Amino acid sequence: MPEVPMTRNDHDSLDWPGRFRTKDKQALADAIDFYGPDVHRLVQRILAGCGSAEDAEECVSDVFLAAWNNIGRYDPSRASFRTWIFLLAKYKALDLRRKLQPGLGRTLNEATLNMQSGTNTEREFLQREATGELLRYIGQLREPDRSLFLRRYYLYESLDELAAAFGFSKKAVESRLYRCRTMLKQAIHLTGEDGKGELGSW
Repeated sequence: MPEVPMTRNDHDSLDWPGRFRTKDKQALADAIDFYGPDVHRLVQRILAGCGSAEDAEECVSDVFLAAWNNIGRYDPSRASFRTWIFLLAKYKALDLRRKLQPGLGRTLNEATLNMQSGTNTEREFLQREATGELLRYIGQLREPDRSLFLRRYYLYESLDELAAAFGFSKKAVESRLYRCRTMLKQAIHLTGEDGKGELGSW
């Protein structure tokens, strides 16, 4: 009987964190094989216009080494292992971009969220993200909004790419993302007022 290839769900259901904690070297190799191409695409998006192919490759390697060495910090209640890997990739790539172009002049907020909002939402999001709170809020979003938000602001996919992937018009994607930002901003403000924030029935 021919071997049936594993799907994304099959791979994502594997106990990556547990295997990383036990220092299963095969798990590290398997994770690189499976997540590596997507991580590399994300790194390339963030490094666009600066650095070399070798810089991108080294950054990808640093991402998986960081995951391997810091698996004790991973909290499954805040994010899936896949999302955590992409978060590590985002920060590693942003750090590298700043080193490669120290005079670039873009703030971390702009590089991280790339939003067109005229408010301080980006700054608040970034501050919450540092403590892991933003991931909890994002996890409360309903699909497809959660995936749209993550793919736009964490994987740097364009509005056109998202529209094609989800079968929406570009305007509909923009509208959904605007609503997500508004909801998350409200949740953050509620946290500041009473110590907890929920998205409720949004």
